[in-house]
Amino acid sequence: MRKVTIQEVAEAAGVSKSTMSRYLNQNYSHMSVSTRQRIEKTVKALAYRPSRRAQSLKTKRSRLIGIMIADISNVYVSLLLKGITNYLKQYDYQTLIMESGNSVEQERQQLDQMLDQSVEGIILQPNSRLSATYQFIADAEVPLVLVDRETAPFRWDTIETDNYQATSRLSAQVHQSAEAYTVGLVVSEDVHAISTREQRLAGFINGVAPLPVQTVELDASNAAFTQKLQTLLAANEHPLVFANNGKVLAVVLKTLQALSLSVPRDVGVAGYDDWNWAGLVGPGISTVEQHPDKIGYLAGEMLMKLVQPHEKKPKPAIHTLPASVKFRQSI
Repeated sequence: MRKVTIQEVAEAAGVSKSTMSRYLNQNYSHMSVSTRQRIEKTVKALAYRPSRRAQSLKTKRSRLIGIMIADISNVYVSLLLKGITNYLKQYDYQTLIMESGNSVEQERQQLDQMLDQSVEGIILQPNSRLSATYQFIADAEVPLVLVDRETAPFRWDTIETDNYQATSRLSAQVHQSAEAYTVGLVVSEDVHAISTREQRLAGFINGVAPLPVQTVELDASNAAFTQKLQTLLAANEHPLVFANNGKVLAVVLKTLQALSLSVPRDVGVAGYDDWNWAGLVGPGISTVEQHPDKIGYLAGEMLMKLVQPHEKKPKPAIHTLPASVKFRQSI
């Protein structure tokens, strides 16, 4: 089947070839809405598919967006990617998705590969907390949007959940609970590795105040958490355990089951990241439920404002989206 040419589409739409070219490159300045709609209908009617390679050579634009995430096995990431791609598809951009494996070194290597592929913009879930780590992206003049985590000092648009406020609301429910908790215990991966974990820890401490709070970081065998929990129980403490993310929450519940502990009689439990399963466990686990699909959608929107050559570039800002708090019987 013969391929329709851009000239033929332009003639069918009643516009010049240059107008048609501007439409395909999404340069809608000085183009009426009616002309744009007429071209769109003609393109669909003739099933016209422009050569992206030819366009990129002519316009020096790859129409490729890089997405760098930390751990592709995380449910958060799958929903984040869904939100990003749902937004970008209306602009007919392709995505190059890479995983850093929570490694700053691997992240740098793959970001270099993205730049080698001439990506027009990057959405990044950063592993480093230092903005200087990503200076090479700024030097390459490639627009950058951060998701989930902040870097310091502030430089780029950053989209995240209201970690502190949401965790405070969840943990404050302790004061309305019939259970008399004596100590809070935050279980986390490396607390200070990324900003979100610190924000959630601070929110929990604020919410349960004046209850004393201890922290324990997971190791490979989870022995540190088990030992800490047993020590508290041996001292006749009634702990409220807060798991800092969904992965940690699963470890906490597995450990409590192995120790034959009852929730909330022996131990209260709350966690971050719901993913619609915490309500099915035991008495129902109280959780914070964030909305990574909305974060991804907004990240795509912010990046397009930076990528589009004719868009006014907004000043960078931190965009905080509210999370939902699910109160159940585990506290």
